[in-house]
Amino acid sequence: MYEETEKERTKYSFRPPTKRMIEKLKECLEKETSNIQIPCLPEDMKSSLAGLYKRGFINTKMEKVNNKRVLCIYVTDEGKNFLSSYKYRKK
Repeated sequence: MYEETEKERTKYSFRPPTKRMIEKLKECLEKETSNIQIPCLPEDMKSSLAGLYKRGFINTKMEKVNNKRVLCIYVTDEGKNFLSSYKYRKK
């Protein structure tokens, strides 16, 4: 039988995200789904980057933008699910 290791068990943080983190996640998703499809950059996320990454709400990928390789941030399915459930909980 498979047993999780301590590292796998603590892979994601289970503390609820702060209001600032939720706002940054919304902004990133809006950018991602807009007609222009602008990727989020670490500068856009500021202090929320680590917390959202630890919770599994965002993922990173190196991409070429204007002939430069930059770190781009994308909202994961888990992040999208969180935002949709958060929207319904808030009502």
